[in-house]
Amino acid sequence: MATLRQGLVESTELRAWPLLAPLNGIGPSQQARAIRTVAGLFAHHPVNSDHGNMGTTCRLLCQSQGNEEKPWEIIQYDKKQEKSVAPGPMTKKFCYLLEANADEIFDRITRIVLFAKSENIAINYAKLAEDLRFWPRARNSWAEAFWQAPKKDKNVEESGS
Repeated sequence: MATLRQGLVESTELRAWPLLAPLNGIGPSQQARAIRTVAGLFAHHPVNSDHGNMGTTCRLLCQSQGNEEKPWEIIQYDKKQEKSVAPGPMTKKFCYLLEANADEIFDRITRIVLFAKSENIAINYAKLAEDLRFWPRARNSWAEAFWQAPKKDKNVEESGS
């Protein structure tokens, strides 16, 4: 695991090459960088999930903060206080992540995954590897997962109609 973590740092990444070579994780290509990044992040935080994407993870990070940050309310107008609801810190981090180009995404995603580690939130590494490989194609699906409105409880809907 320590050797895989070295793949995240440009000056030490060649130490991880023997482990990453069978996965095509050597070289400057987007695919190789995605493999190195995901392998290194998994070595830091080996808590895997089989569902969701980075939008889902960032949404869970919002909820874990305990500050009632609700990403789906960002563009809504609060009628009671007569002001717009401002984005919280995790929402700002997520927007910064979405703005990344193909070179910047690897460093930015590393920060988010390490933050998820501190909150013990699982990562869908298979989906992350695919999304990073074809970045920025995944932006829309991440945004949809992050900003989706909360699902209403079916029991409440049935009793209210």
